[in-house]
Amino acid sequence: MAEIIAGIAAITFIGTTFVVLGYAALTRGREVSRMEFEPVVLEFKPRQRRSLNSVRR
Repeated sequence: MAEIIAGIAAITFIGTTFVVLGYAALTRGREVSRMEFEPVVLEFKPRQRRSLNSVRR
């Protein structure tokens, strides 16, 4: 009798775990689809070269 109760409890625990994980994945998918991505423009600015006189000092 105890084995049957333990088996039912294990199956219930595993089932609820999968339900919770599925709900979390579904919620995460909805959040990702709502996010709006903004384009980012990166500008490259080259360094100014120092004159040779300032390097020798």
